[in-house]
Amino acid sequence: MSITDPELVRKMIAEHGRWFHEMELAPGVMTPGEDSNRLKLPILDSMGLPARCDGLRILDIGCSDGYFSFEMEKRGASVSAMDFVPENYTGFSVAKKVLGSAVEYRMDNVYNLDPSTHGTFDLVLFLGVLYHLRKPLAALDAVRSVLKMEGALFMATLLIDEFVVMPDGTTTTLRDLNPQLTGIPLWQSYPRDSLNGDFTNCSAPNRRALEVAIEEAGFAVEEFQIHSMGGYVRARAIHDDEAMRYQRLDERLAGEPFDPSVPYFLDTDPSRHTVTGRRK
Repeated sequence: MSITDPELVRKMIAEHGRWFHEMELAPGVMTPGEDSNRLKLPILDSMGLPARCDGLRILDIGCSDGYFSFEMEKRGASVSAMDFVPENYTGFSVAKKVLGSAVEYRMDNVYNLDPSTHGTFDLVLFLGVLYHLRKPLAALDAVRSVLKMEGALFMATLLIDEFVVMPDGTTTTLRDLNPQLTGIPLWQSYPRDSLNGDFTNCSAPNRRALEVAIEEAGFAVEEFQIHSMGGYVRARAIHDDEAMRYQRLDERLAGEPFDPSVPYFLDTDPSRHTVTGRRK
């Protein structure tokens, strides 16, 4: 049962103190979060985020206070929310109690996603997480593993197309540096806390690099929008034998026992190999 008394809701919000998402938990009662998703949600809606989600099982990765988790529940979905801290560390537990929500919270790491323990989902939200990760490609593989075939991925991340950080701290665009750079898959790293004083800001791709990473993980990119410094993607889970083949190779490099069925770079005809940059 939800809590509708505005004064009680304000008291609960104030007692928690630390909020990231700005959310309306009762009519006219907002959490004091710095991140308003009121601009992001219309973008995702324009890209096909379902207005009705009855019968859908949805995973919200990096849910924080739960803005998108609770929104998708309102739309009829069965929602699992995931973040790597306890639910009472963020405002999630307070919001869930106020809203009378049935969203399931799981404290876990995106790299640990596994269909045998987490099940599979019809739709995954992966919003504002990728550029915080030290292993973004492994994370995309893990996300793909829990999506049903033809399931939808809605993703948003920082991009460098309009936001390249220069050595002196100023910013520019890839096109201004060199127009040809926009077609080359590129990532920019942010050493230590060089981006906004935040140690969790690790690296960000340009549009082309993000497209490549998503496709290599077994997705087909269906829509891509750039808004300011952010990239928004809708992708569909597909079966790609070649991508899966090399995912297995990466797993072997991570310490799995030797598997002779996994490709080795010398297993194919050497005459087919080329060395990048070698002049004949």
